[in-house]
Amino acid sequence: MNINEFIKKNNIAIVARADLSNKSFEIIKRDLELESYDLFEQLIIYGTVDNLVASTEGQILPRIWTQGKSKCVITYDNNEHIVALFYENSMDAKENYFYAKQLDLLLKEVI
Repeated sequence: MNINEFIKKNNIAIVARADLSNKSFEIIKRDLELESYDLFEQLIIYGTVDNLVASTEGQILPRIWTQGKSKCVITYDNNEHIVALFYENSMDAKENYFYAKQLDLLLKEVI
């Protein structure tokens, strides 16, 4: 499975992959709408790679952010990249936690 198949299969609206060495984002966006783009804007558009890394320091990964139905899962695919997955669902916190863990494992297989 490649990254495009992964995001399509898992209904991921946006993938932002941050390169830790050159401090830049690679963004893949699908034609899926999110209820709110605030998380994406705050973490990626108006944020920096260093701030994204800082938001995960001392946290159990994957790190999960939510705003209404819009969700963001942040994980590392290796020591050179951090990945933020943005999607929408109506799962409760417990269900979304297990879903985020599943996405984390699947992503590590893809990248």
